[in-house]
Amino acid sequence: MELNCNSAGAQLLEAVCRETLDQIGDLSPSPLFHNLVPSLNYNDMKNLPLLVIQVTKFKDENIALGIAISHIIADGQSAFHFIMEWARLVSGNSIFTKPFLDRRVLRGEYSRVPRSSGERIDVNSHAANPHLPLPIVIGETSAKIQQEKKTSIDLLILSTKEIEFLKSLASDGIVPAMKRPYSTFEVISAHLWRCACRARLLIHEQPTVLSFPINFRKLIQPPLPVGYFGNAILDIRSMDFSGNLLTGTLANTAAKIRKTILAVTSEFLYSEIEFLQMQTDLSKFQERHDYMEYLGNPNLTISSWLTFPFNGLDFGWGKSLGMVEASHNGDGDFVLHGDRHGGVVVSMCFQEEYIKSFKYYFYEIFGDMNKKD
Repeated sequence: MELNCNSAGAQLLEAVCRETLDQIGDLSPSPLFHNLVPSLNYNDMKNLPLLVIQVTKFKDENIALGIAISHIIADGQSAFHFIMEWARLVSGNSIFTKPFLDRRVLRGEYSRVPRSSGERIDVNSHAANPHLPLPIVIGETSAKIQQEKKTSIDLLILSTKEIEFLKSLASDGIVPAMKRPYSTFEVISAHLWRCACRARLLIHEQPTVLSFPINFRKLIQPPLPVGYFGNAILDIRSMDFSGNLLTGTLANTAAKIRKTILAVTSEFLYSEIEFLQMQTDLSKFQERHDYMEYLGNPNLTISSWLTFPFNGLDFGWGKSLGMVEASHNGDGDFVLHGDRHGGVVVSMCFQEEYIKSFKYYFYEIFGDMNKKD
């Protein structure tokens, strides 16, 4: 895809809500909630704004800021960089980190550290293979049946105490090679993966894939310049069988996720870039409005916003009370972000028939904080 830099600018919408912010509740998606974000016409791609902002003023004078930004332009890291600097500017401060806009650093047009082997890594057998074919439910011929099932969106809250409890379970019987404690992302992802298998009633022989994007700005050598503005993420995949996840421990699943993350080396990243450069048709690797690969049952995808300091941002109206994503990519889509109290909010989209069971299994583990997994 190419961008036509025609100086058309961003689109700004102003709206008024006759209700108060309290009537929105915990920011869980609702008919009222969806009115706070811009509505886009994806049938007119040529004239689709790259950035759309909606400012909504509530009856009690609180303000909601709805933001839609083109993923062709920026990944989450860059989008948050833009929003944070925007908040600094309108609060009377100067830019803290200037954006680095030269994309050629990721196209091999600048000198870089050569790979030690000099050969391209075989992505078909790699532990973090981003092109790993996604399994379908055993007994079905395609993902269509699962894709057509009705889904619901919900929020799950984890306290700092509950997160530490998951970390203690993951460190019980920790694999010797894992020299550092498991991260918040690793333990929550492991818990979500296991809960999804149980709630969906997957048989033990069912293959299941966990997909998640990894930010490689600091992983690639040399590291990308500070403030690199664009897309510098790679969706990687970890596969296992439902039976292994359910009969094993949380520590086993966390180790599986850690192994996948550690497999993403600078050598592998350059191999992936060169693999894509060799392709004559890149359309099958693109996520488009008219087609997105189904990542749901028996699989799931998890994105982390945990490193983005959105809570407390000040646009000149006072510190923000919170933030949440407005949409999901369908069944099995999870997003993690922090709350004002140091905990984690899990925003999830799941098939309606299984969501009640999922929530039960998600919180069941915390019934007795002294009970080991």
